[in-house]
Amino acid sequence: MRQITLISIVLFCSGFILADSSIDNNTVSFTQFINEMAKCTKYTTFENVKIRYKLPDDKEGMDKRFNGGEGELFINQNIRLVNCDFDVDYWLVLRNVTFNDYFAFTNCSPLKIIFKECTFKKTLRVFNSNVEFIDIDSCKLEHGFKFFRNDVKDRLKISNSYFSLNQNLFGDTDALDMEPRLFRFANKQNAFDLNISDCIFDLPDNLKNNPQFFVILTQSDFKNLTLSANVFNCTVDLSESTVENAFVTNQCKYNGSIVLDAFNINPINTRVQWSTVAFEKISIFDNKLKKTFNGKNIDSIADNVLFANLISCYANFYNAFKSQGNRISANACYVEWKDIETAFLKDEYSSGRDKSVFFNYLMNVFLKTFCDYGTNPLKAIQIAFYVLLFFAGIYFFFPYSILSFHKRSMFDQLKIYGRYLSSPKSLLEIEDSIIAKENKTPTFSDYMKFVTDSKGKVPWYFNIFGKPLYFLELIRNKPAKLFYKLIDIFPDEWEAMNRTKRIIATIMYGVIFILTVLWFLLIHILDSVALSLNVFSTLGFGQIPIKGIPRYLTILEGFIGWFLLSIFSVSLISQVIQ
Repeated sequence: MRQITLISIVLFCSGFILADSSIDNNTVSFTQFINEMAKCTKYTTFENVKIRYKLPDDKEGMDKRFNGGEGELFINQNIRLVNCDFDVDYWLVLRNVTFNDYFAFTNCSPLKIIFKECTFKKTLRVFNSNVEFIDIDSCKLEHGFKFFRNDVKDRLKISNSYFSLNQNLFGDTDALDMEPRLFRFANKQNAFDLNISDCIFDLPDNLKNNPQFFVILTQSDFKNLTLSANVFNCTVDLSESTVENAFVTNQCKYNGSIVLDAFNINPINTRVQWSTVAFEKISIFDNKLKKTFNGKNIDSIADNVLFANLISCYANFYNAFKSQGNRISANACYVEWKDIETAFLKDEYSSGRDKSVFFNYLMNVFLKTFCDYGTNPLKAIQIAFYVLLFFAGIYFFFPYSILSFHKRSMFDQLKIYGRYLSSPKSLLEIEDSIIAKENKTPTFSDYMKFVTDSKGKVPWYFNIFGKPLYFLELIRNKPAKLFYKLIDIFPDEWEAMNRTKRIIATIMYGVIFILTVLWFLLIHILDSVALSLNVFSTLGFGQIPIKGIPRYLTILEGFIGWFLLSIFSVSLISQVIQ
């Protein structure tokens, strides 16, 4: 009873505060209507006013304001339009107008409005009206915008505008549904186009976690929803909304979360720039806890239902990317999705809620490490390359029986130069004597003697083809012999040389010594890599040409190679199929 009495007193008093306009129930021109609003000295309601385009007033007044020829107009009082009827053929153009108080439309029709370069010091509100279109261009809304329960036939377009909240105005009014909101939008009447582009939504830090101050686009139906090149310094809530045709978001900066519970989109016509919504911005909101959940606080989700809701948001975008053939964005979305799943499984196991998920968690860790959950087969090859080089480095410091390029070792080659400097023989003489020891093939003269002695006993081609094959054996030694001729310039022994020759010989063969060491080290490195590659790929030599502890390491490398190459194959096939 006390509450009813209090409400009656408030309504009685408001009759003295709220003024009806002098043009109620009348038909006026656009120009007269705007001037009447500007003349108001108190909170005024314009009710049942018919606004029509009339010559010559509107030809001069409205056209001049539309083209920017009028100066700034100030509307200082709280204005509410109720049941006002606008011209069906002409638009209400409010350009360069500053509204210093609340401005609201209620049950008006048909609204065809352009706000351009306007400033709203307090809330702009459109409620339960029939709207053809509303364009808000280059405006400043300093205390939020509300648009709900309207029947829109065409579009709502907002561009190049700035939205914020003035905390000094909190509690400024107790009017119905005029609590502060940054951007509240709700529409279930008719699906229509909403386009928000090049706008800034700015919210104080202390309000960013309060759901009342999200950019609210919830429980609405859209034909097309476009968010382009906006800066959202707040959370954007799209939960329980439906986009029939195209949902587009690109070049936006989401500095808060994006709430997507039960957000229904058309996968074929969805165009999402993944880089703008990545890094765990996709979220859900728990109305009971009044808390936003995403990948950044996944450890605080103890409810499997909440986790499933969050994953479904990622699946929504993932399916859209796949249906459009956007494999790069689909993979990036899937990796973030699986990272959240991995973190959730880890928390389930470590908290003791579900110990059975440990192996699922372990498998996710393996797949993330080696191939980004099957989306990046090249990562497996990259890791394989590092493993191969690691084992090649181990084999480098242990002896093995591979001599793939030279028949002699580095130390045998250095001994040739040492013998040359310590003996009167030439380099070619020393080389020939060593080649004779290394060569297992009969010499040409021995071979020719064999052919002569076997004349008539062996076919003719032994003589014809024997010579070329023998000469091919000799060609292999030609480069070395040519090199020896170039450096064979010291016929005397090193001890017998004079001071000048000794200095020259020391420098020259010092350089040759270093180059020889570097050359054989390079060959040794190649041999080590070849051995490691052979073991890693499990091709096998038949007999592993290495001894000691590294022999056991080859078994480990072979297993790792089999594992990584298997992951690579499966990941590659998965990507090819996609």
